[in-house]
Amino acid sequence: MTKNMSTSYTFAQNESISPRQLYRLYVFNLLGVGTLLLPNNLAKMGKYGFISIALGVFMAWLFMWIVSEVRERSRTIYDRSLDKTTYAKILIYDLIIAVYELSQAAFLAWIFVKLIRDSLIPDESFTVVLLVIMAVCAYALSGGVECRARVYEVVFFFVLIPLAAMLLFALSDVRLDYLMIKDRVGVDFGIADIFAGAYYVFAASISVFNILFVRERTASQIRWSVSKAILTYAGILFLLYAVLLGSFGKYSLSEIEFPAVVLMSDVQIKGSFFKRADALMLSVWFFTLFSVLNMSLYYAVLRCENFAENTRKIIFTFNKNRHSCSNKQLGSDRQKSHDNEKSTMRSWCIIFVIAVTVTLAYILESGGEIVKKYLGFLLCIAIPVIVVLTIGLMLTGCSAVELEERCFPTLVAVDVVAVDTDEITDKEVTGKEVTDYKEYVSHRDVSANENSGYIEFYYNMDKSYEPEYADDIKTAVDSFEDRLSQKADTNHLKVILIGKTLRNDKAAYASFMEYCKTSKKFPRNTYVCIADDINDIFDNMGDYYEQKINKENHEDGEPIITLGTLLDDYTNEIHGAW
Repeated sequence: MTKNMSTSYTFAQNESISPRQLYRLYVFNLLGVGTLLLPNNLAKMGKYGFISIALGVFMAWLFMWIVSEVRERSRTIYDRSLDKTTYAKILIYDLIIAVYELSQAAFLAWIFVKLIRDSLIPDESFTVVLLVIMAVCAYALSGGVECRARVYEVVFFFVLIPLAAMLLFALSDVRLDYLMIKDRVGVDFGIADIFAGAYYVFAASISVFNILFVRERTASQIRWSVSKAILTYAGILFLLYAVLLGSFGKYSLSEIEFPAVVLMSDVQIKGSFFKRADALMLSVWFFTLFSVLNMSLYYAVLRCENFAENTRKIIFTFNKNRHSCSNKQLGSDRQKSHDNEKSTMRSWCIIFVIAVTVTLAYILESGGEIVKKYLGFLLCIAIPVIVVLTIGLMLTGCSAVELEERCFPTLVAVDVVAVDTDEITDKEVTGKEVTDYKEYVSHRDVSANENSGYIEFYYNMDKSYEPEYADDIKTAVDSFEDRLSQKADTNHLKVILIGKTLRNDKAAYASFMEYCKTSKKFPRNTYVCIADDINDIFDNMGDYYEQKINKENHEDGEPIITLGTLLDDYTNEIHGAW
C-alpha cells in the first residue's frame, strides 16, 4: 500500500473503529455517569423513578437519532471553504463545543478523584490523585479513540460479567417492603420532578452527541451500534435502580452519595476471598468513568486544535496572496512542514486542555455553592445549548457552505510521479524562481510495483492552482482542496483521469481504490479514462466530455468503464474471486 504520511502523527483515527467497538465504547461511556450518580437523584420518586429512566433513555435515543441525521446530511460541519463567513461560523461551533467538552471533562475528573479517594485511598491528597489520573489521560489521548476502543473491546465482558453477577447476588438482599413504600405524588414529589428526573437521565447520556464526529461509518451503522448501547445501558440502569431501591429503601438511597459502590460492599458472598468486593467492583466505574472522561478530553483537544487552525487561517491566509508561494517548494516539503506544525499544535492543545481541566477540578473541590453553580451551568446552559445547536443544524440543512461558496469540478486527475528534489530549490537559496512543477517531474518506470514516488492530484478548476503532490491520495486531495477558494462538491463529477503509471503500480492503485471505497468522495457512476500523461488531456477536456457522454469515442456495444466498475473488479479480485 502507498505510504500514508498521516501515520506519523495519527491522532485517534475514528474511521478504524468497527461497529462492535463503537457499541462497546458507548456502553462504557453511558454507564460511567448514569449508574454512579442517577440512582440517589431519582430515589425520592421511588417506583416513579422507572418512568423517569424510561423517558430519559428515550430522549437520549431521540437525540442520538437527530445527531446522526445531522452527521449524515453534512458529513461534518467543518468544511474546507476559505470563506471568512464560513470560518467565523466554524469558530463559533468549535468554541461552544470546546467549552461544553471542557466543562464536562472537569466535572468527570472531579467525580473520578472523589470516588477513588472515598472508596480506596481516603488519606491520599486530591492533588496527587488528580495529577496521576490526568497524566494517564494525557497518555491515552496520544493513542486516541481507536486504541481505547480496542482496549474496551477486550475488557468489555471482564467488566460487565462481574457487575451482572454482583447484581444477581444482591437480589437475595432485596426487601419487598422497601419496594412497596408508598410514593406520595404531590407530597414527596410532583409531576415536574418526574420530568426533571428524565432530564437528569438524558443529561447523563449526553455523550451520544459525540457521534457527530465519528467518521467513515454510515448513519445506519452508527444508529444501530449506539442504539444497542443505549438499550444495554437502559437495561442495566433499570436493574441497578430496582436492586438499590429494594436494598436501601428510597429515603436511605437518596442520602447515599455513591449507592452502587456501597451496594457492592454490602453484597454477601460465601468464603473469605471476596471480603473487599467493593474494591474489586470499583474497576467497573474506573473503566467507565475513564472512558467518558477521555472522550470529553479528546473532543476538546480536537475542537481547540480546529479553533486554532481556523483562527490562523483567518488572520494569515486572507492577508496574503494564496498563489504567491505555491511554486516555491515541493508538495512533499509543504506537507512535511504542515505535519510538523499540526503535531506541535496538537501537543499545545493537549497541554491546554489538561491544564484547564485540572484548574476547573480544583475549583470544584472547594465544594459548597460552587459545585451547585457548576452543575447548574452544565444542566441549564451547556447541555441545552448543545441540544439547540444540534437541532438548529438539522433544521437549517446542516451545512455551513452556501451554494455560491461551492465549486463543482467535473474532472479529477490522479497519477504517480517521481520528483527529482535535487533540482528543485527555493528561490531564496538559488536565486531562481520555480515556475512549473512539471518541469522537474518525470514519470516513474511503469513496470515498478513499489510506490517510491508521489501522488499527483488536481481538479480541473482554476489553472493557477498547481497539482498537489503528496505521499498518499488522501493527503493530496485534502491539501489541494485546502488551496481552493471554494468548497469542492464532487457530486457532479464527470470523468476521473488515472495515469498509466498509477494503474500499473499495484500498491498505489490499491491505495487509490481503498480511498474511493472508504471516503466515497467520488460517485460510482463517474467515467474513468486511463491516460499516458494526465496533463496532456487537460486542455481539451471540453471536447472530451462531449465525445464521452455521446459515446462517439466508443464502438457500438462497447461498455463504458466507470469508477463503480473498477471498484467492483478490485473488491472481487482482493477476495480471490479470480
